Formats: sequence, C-alpha cells, structure tokens
Amino acid sequence: MDNAVFETLLSVADSNGTIRTAAEERLKELGLQPEFPVSLAKITVSQQFTIPQPVTLKGYVTTHWSSKNDDKFIGPEAPLESKAAVREIIITGLTDPESKIRVVSAYVVSKIAHDDFPEDWPNLFDILLSYLKANNSDGVHGAMHVLLEMVKKDISIQQLPQIGPVLIPEMFRILTSDNVYSFSTRGRAVNIFTSCVEMLSTLREENPTLADQFIAPIIPQWMEAFIVILNHHVQGDAEKATEEYGLKMKVVKCICTISAEFPKYISASLPQIFSPIWMDLYNLRERYVKEFVSDSGEIGETFQDSDGNEVGFQNLLYVLFDFVSAACTKKTVKHLFVNGDGAATGFFEQLLYVYIIYMQITQEQEEMWSSDANQFVADEEDGTFTFNARVASIDVLLNLQDSFPIPFFNALSAAIQLHIAESNEARHAGNVNWWKIQESCLLSVGRLSEELMEALADDSKKVQFDLKSLFDHVVLEDMKAAEYPFLQGRAFVFASEFAKILPAEMSSPYVAVAVHALQAPTSGVPVKISALRALDNYCKYLQPQYVTPYQVNIMEGTCQLMAMATEESLMLLLDTLASAIKINQEVTAKYEHILTPAILQVWQKYASDSIITSYILDIFEELAKNAYYYPSLCSKALPFIDQVFSTSNTDPIIYASAVDLLSAMILYGPSPLPNEFTDKMFPGLMQLAWNVPDIDLLQSAQECIKQFIVKDCDHIMRWQDQSKKTGLDYIINFIAKLLEPTGSDSDALFVGDLIVTLIQKVGNGISPVLPDLLTAVLHRLMNTDYQPFIQSLVMVFAHLVISQQDTVLQFLCNTQIEGKSGLDILMTTWCENYDSFSGYYTMKVSAIALSKIYLSSNPILSSITVKGDIIVNPNAGIVTRSRAKCNPDQYTAIPLPAKIIKLLVGDLSNAFTSEQVPTEEAESADEEGGDWEDVDDVFATRNDINLLSDMLANIDDNDDEEDNPELKNDPIYQTDMKVYLADFFRNCHSRNVSNFNEICQTQLNEEDKMTLEYILRQ
Repeated sequence: MDNAVFETLLSVADSNGTIRTAAEERLKELGLQPEFPVSLAKITVSQQFTIPQPVTLKGYVTTHWSSKNDDKFIGPEAPLESKAAVREIIITGLTDPESKIRVVSAYVVSKIAHDDFPEDWPNLFDILLSYLKANNSDGVHGAMHVLLEMVKKDISIQQLPQIGPVLIPEMFRILTSDNVYSFSTRGRAVNIFTSCVEMLSTLREENPTLADQFIAPIIPQWMEAFIVILNHHVQGDAEKATEEYGLKMKVVKCICTISAEFPKYISASLPQIFSPIWMDLYNLRERYVKEFVSDSGEIGETFQDSDGNEVGFQNLLYVLFDFVSAACTKKTVKHLFVNGDGAATGFFEQLLYVYIIYMQITQEQEEMWSSDANQFVADEEDGTFTFNARVASIDVLLNLQDSFPIPFFNALSAAIQLHIAESNEARHAGNVNWWKIQESCLLSVGRLSEELMEALADDSKKVQFDLKSLFDHVVLEDMKAAEYPFLQGRAFVFASEFAKILPAEMSSPYVAVAVHALQAPTSGVPVKISALRALDNYCKYLQPQYVTPYQVNIMEGTCQLMAMATEESLMLLLDTLASAIKINQEVTAKYEHILTPAILQVWQKYASDSIITSYILDIFEELAKNAYYYPSLCSKALPFIDQVFSTSNTDPIIYASAVDLLSAMILYGPSPLPNEFTDKMFPGLMQLAWNVPDIDLLQSAQECIKQFIVKDCDHIMRWQDQSKKTGLDYIINFIAKLLEPTGSDSDALFVGDLIVTLIQKVGNGISPVLPDLLTAVLHRLMNTDYQPFIQSLVMVFAHLVISQQDTVLQFLCNTQIEGKSGLDILMTTWCENYDSFSGYYTMKVSAIALSKIYLSSNPILSSITVKGDIIVNPNAGIVTRSRAKCNPDQYTAIPLPAKIIKLLVGDLSNAFTSEQVPTEEAESADEEGGDWEDVDDVFATRNDINLLSDMLANIDDNDDEEDNPELKNDPIYQTDMKVYLADFFRNCHSRNVSNFNEICQTQLNEEDKMTLEYILRQ
C-alpha cells in the first residue's frame, strides 16, 4: 500500500496530462482505503520517499480527520484504527533531523491535537514533555511548534493549573539554555509562557486566588532571565544579531503582557528592564540613520521566523517603542522622567532627543513622496494607517506628553534646541541631510500644538518653551528653503498648526506665503500638499480678516488642482476648499461660476466613491447654507441631479449619492422650497425609490423625502401627477412598501423617522391611513431583532405618546396581533432595547415617552411582564460562544411599571458620585495593580458624566441630529433631562404614582435605591 500511494503521488505531479488524470482517479480510489492515511503518515516522516507535494497528509487531515470542529471537512472520516496508527507514526516526525519533516509533522500533530486532545490522544502532552526533557534539539524544536499551537488553541484554562506547573519550568529551562538552543527555539518558549500568562489572566476571572498563587512565584525568575537577555548583544555576526532581535522582540512583548495583566508582580523590575531597552534605543539610532535616513547606507537584512513574523532591527524598535509607551505610566519608573520637584530629568531630555532622530524622513519616503502625492498625504495624516518608525515615534511622544504634560514640553524644548544647534553645524559641514532633523523637530512640536498652546496659556504651569524663538530663528528660515521642499513644507504646516495664537502682524504674511507656494508652477508635490494643509488650518483657525484677502486665491488654486488630483490628494483639496468657502459667503457666491462646475465635475468622476462623495456632500451643505449662493447652486445643480435620476442602468450607489446632494440642498434651503424642487425633482426621486431596490438608495430616499415633508409639505400635498395621485399618496405608498413583512430591515432603516415627520407635518391629512401604518409598524417590531431598525420603529410610538398619549395607548390596547396586544408588543421590545438607543434627541424622546406611559397609570400596564435582571449562575464558569449558544442568558420577569422605573433610574445612575464607590474600586485596583496612578482614570468618566443630560452632552458633536436646524428648536431637544427626571421621581414619590414607593422597595437593587435617594434629597 505504501509503494502504491507513493507512486500514485509521483504520477499526480507528472507533466503528461493523461498520466496525471489517471493518477488523480487512482488517488481517489486509494483515499477510500483504511490504510491510506497510514501510508501518507509513513511517507511524510520517511526520508526515503521524496514527493513533489509534501502537503498531502496536511490536506488529508484537514478534510478527512474529524467533522467536529472543522468547516473544511469533506469526508469520509478516517477509521479509528487508522487514526491511532497515524498519531503513533506522525509524532515521531517531531524528532527527525530533517527540518522540513519536523515542520510538516508539527503542523499535522497540531491539527490532529485540535480535534483529538485530550479525549482521543490523552498521552500527547506527556510525549511532547518527554521530547523536551530528552535534550535533543531536534525533538525540542518539533515539540515546541506543537506546544505553542496547543497552548493557544487546545489547552483549556481548566487544564492549565495541571499542565502549567509541568510545562512552564521546561520553558524556562529552554529559555536559559542559551548554549544549547537557538534564538528561535528560545523565543518560542517565551511565546508559550506569554500564552500561559494570558490564560492565567482569564482564569483569574473565575478563580483569582489560584491565578495569583500560580503566577506570583515564577515571575521573578523569568524577569531575571529577561533582563539578562535584554542586556546581551551578539558581536561580530550580523545574522546571529538579527536572530537575537527576534528573541528580544518576544521577550519585550511578554513583559508588556505581564505588565498589562499582572502589573503588581512586575512593577519592581521595570527600572531594571528599562535600562537595557533604553540602551538599545540609544545605540541603534546611528544604525537607523545610516541604513534608512541617509542616502548612502545599505539596509540590513530582515527575515521571517518560522511563525511568519518579520524579524529585523527595525521590528525590534517597534516593540521597544511599545514598551516605553506602556511603562511610562507606571510609578516605579516615574523617577526616570521627573525628579522630586516634578521637573524633567536629563534622561527624559535624552529620550525625546533620540525619538526625534527616529522621526526623520527616510530616504525611501523622500523618494516616494516626491512623486506620489497620494502616498504623501496618506502617510502624513494624523490618523494614518501607515506604520513605520516615524509614526511609531509620534505615538510614543503623544503617550509621554499625556503622562507628563508639563515636564514633557520642558524636556522637548531642551532636546529640540540641541538638535537645531547640531543640524546647523551639520549644514555648515556639508551634510546634505542636515534638514531632516529640523523637519522632525518641527513635526514633534506641531503634532502636539494644541497641548502646547493650552499649556503656554496657563502661566501657573510654568512651561519653558520658547515658541517665538523657534518661529524667528527656525521656521521663518525653513520657509525660504526652497531647495529642501520637505523642510519648507513642514515649516508651512507648522506655522498653521499654531494659527490660533499667531501674532496679528504675522498672520497674513504666513497665509500669503502658503498661497504663493500653492499657485507657483515651480512648487513640487511636497510643497503644494503642505501648502494645502497649511491653508486648510488657516481657514479654520485664523480670524476671517487675515484670510479673506486670499480666499479667491485659495478657491481658484484648489479648483485648478482638482482636475488632476486623485484619491488622498483630492480629499485634501476638497477639505481645504470646504474650509475656504466658509470664510466669506459673499466672496464665495461671486465665484459660483467656477466652484459649482468644478465640484460637479469631480462628483461625476467619482460618483461611486463613497469617501470622495462624502467630501463633496460637505461642500454642498456649506454652499446650500449660503443664501447668496443658493439660487445659482439650484440653477446648475438641480438639472444636473435630474439628469442623473433619469439616466437608466446607473449604478444604484450613484443614484444614492445624487439623492444625498439633493437632500443637502433641501435641508439648508428655504421653506417653502423653490417650485422646481417639488414639481421637477420630487417625481424623479419617487420613481427611483419605487423602482430601484437598493439599500443605499432606499435609505437616502427616506431621508430626502423626510426633508421634502419638512420644507415643502403644503406643496407636496397639492402636487398631483397626470392620474391625480398626490405627492402624499406617493409617500404613503412608499412607506407601506417599506413596511411589508417580506421587506429588509436595513432597507427600511429610517422609515420610523419618516413616519414621525409625516405625522407631525401633515397631521389630520393622514388620519385615514394612520391605523394601518401603525399596525404595520407593530408587525415589523414583532419580527426583527435589528436594533437600529427597532429604534426607528419604536420612536414612531414614542413621539405619539408625547403628543397624543390617550389616543395612541387606546389604539395599542385595542390592537391584537397573533394573540398579543399592540401595547404588549411595543413595550416588550422597547424595554429590551432601551439601553441600546442612541442619539441625543432620540434618547430624550425615549425617556420622556416612557415616563408619560408610567404616569398614565393605565391598569393594563401592570398586567404586562417584561425582562428584568439577568439570572447569574455562580457555577457557570467561563462562558464560551458555543456554551452561550446552547445555554442563553436567563432573566427574571417583572411588571412593566417596575421596568420603566428601573430604566429611568438607570438613566440617573451616573449621578451617583458618592466617593464610597470610587474609593472602594480604587482600593481594589490598588490591591491588584499596586499603582493608584495607573487606575484612577478609570473613574474619570463616572465622575464626569453625572446625569442623563450630562451623558447626552458627551455624545459626539457630529451626531447626525446636530445637522438638523429644526430639531434644535424642538422643546424636547432643549429639555434639561437632569431637571425633568428629578421632577418626575419627586412627583411619583410624593403621590405614590402606580405604587411607585413599593416598586422602589421591592424591585430596585441597592445601587438604584441609593441613586434615587440622592435625587429625592436634592
């Protein structure tokens, strides 16, 4: 059988198609034989057989071993006897002298172990442990491959207390046997230990004492070994030195993991660890400059380890950077950064000095950015997705500044002064790269401009940073350095980053220089891109009088470049233009003949690019807000959009984008709208919404129709098509279609908001169809679990409760669907999803409506039961996804009035700022981590957000609701929820509304009771 399988495998790779086809058929026949996997195993571990495709056993195990946990299983499954034979054979491959055989065997063993350990292969761990103890480097290498996979995937946290005490000492022995094992094998031992630490952290959730008892005794010896490794440096062998970098990377990652999971056991060792890491950072800087920054160095080789990770000294740098960012927050190393008086230490200055070196533009970046504007824009964004030493260094500086706000700037000032002096000396000495360190100096300060300006504005902080001198002696000179475009461009951007505090006499000249650079034919990519960034900042942050004289130049300059720009550079142009058109609306309107055609041309070119069109939409919104500009915008944009609507076979995403442009013009237009909106654009919009079943288009159409109702309701109701069908008829039919039971939740996502707007604006005009619409809403509520859609539908009734409480409650009580009342359907869904609702206005509406339902004291409310608190099973252990699926969470059942009170009290829970809670938590954290300064920020959010109104105020200002000018005038939007809910609870308490006091005593937990008592005492 073995020879037959071997020969067939050879023939499968034959170049003769006839032979190959026959062999493939033969292989399928052999694959059905019980001995087939056994033969594959023998071939895999045998050096006598050499086949062109050594992955056959790997493939077989993936597709035929077990159907339990593998989506790739095809079958038939191997017989039990064959499996036992394969396991016995393949495990021997782990000790083979041939590396390829060991690696393939390790893969197969790991794959089988995932399915068979421990039930069907109970002695596997003992076998692997015996290989480790045999002191055979080949066996150790093979066993380590398997163990690493097992610890990551197959050894459970319940097994760890039995396996760990045996496994971890062996890992430590291998790690410290530097004369026996390779750097990669020792690194694998570190990885296994790291995985054990992570598992112990998970175990701590279930058994804190056991986890701590396990980890505490072993950390000191591992830290001692790690410090030895970090202090060691291979000399005279570049390849070995690079391999050592790989081991150090794993060591530092492990240290960071322990520091994050078990901080108190490592904090005392951090100063000793910091020392060799700092020395590596310091000593590697020259090599970094030679290989990456200068144009004469050769870049050292990197390689991939057996796990596929890239190893090289630059990769080591990133790991060291991560350690500094994590460790700088710990109090045991605080003395390295600040002295007893809180002043920056000399070490802090040296550290920042070194990081500025790593921030320099590399030769590769210089060449790439000079020709690729998009890459330059993308790489230099604050939130860039690019990762390199420059970006990583900036991240470290941000963390250091956050940890030591004032000392940081004093240390940075000293580091920059030294760098500037040295760069000037290098310039005079003829060093062609002298400018790079000045560029990185300006970058380091510019990225923290907001923080620096804030610190300088507060005299009590005593920040010693001579920004004026930096401008006078460096920035102004660098702005003239046309032969060094990246330095010149950085000077432009740097000045703009301090636009808020620029002296009046310097503001206009700085803008003029940037405008000249933007429009100059001789300016290259770096200068033009930097000028754009600078002008964007000037438009946003300078007083209008300083930029208005240059507004036309900025608008014309950006429009001229848009035709040839793409991707990231186009986004920057559009962003700058969006800032420029806000400066002076009258000036903007005078150049409508240039702006509108240019913008529409870009939209037409990139209509299917959702990112580009979002920038154009921002511009459209600003232009629509401009009363001087609006008539001209309508005259050009409406025919353009209408042409898009009427062009058949268009990509739906293009239709959707065009609808968004129309929505912007409606939202910020007058009320009523010019006649062409309803007479011309509305019919085309409705035809699209009815005939193109696309999610993006349907969602955009719902928003656009809502804006039509808000701005031009009377005209919509008067408008008729040739068959006398009104605009209102069109809208109601569209809503009914969205609410059909077979419809998609996502397609109808905004239908609730559309219905609310229709009710508010049309009123009695929809009375005949309103019951049917509301019944359709209830049907959809019963059959969806998509939370955003639930919120949209619930809000229909929430608004009705506030405006027509008695009528809507009567309707809900009288409506029966599948044996349930409408009120039961609504309140069950509402209460289950209440805490998931989002939006400043929506959350207020939801809370107020619930309070009104409670105050109605309707007897039927008490007959409705909803989910209460989760039932905690103390014996459940760690809940995996599969266990959660089989055993879903169980909840108590409580009456609806009690649930409403619990939800509304929950809205006030953040008001409970009693110092007892943070103190208790702080003490607990102190016991766990030992560092008060490392944990006190955890409570900042709790203390800062006191009540629902405060919590709502912390929602992102860019919430879509913020863009609705009508919404801000709504009394609900302006309601102070802190006052409203406090009055609600006082009223319920004093009048004992719906047995309020009994509910508080029997249904609220202690924290809720304390919250309520606090409110009632006020």
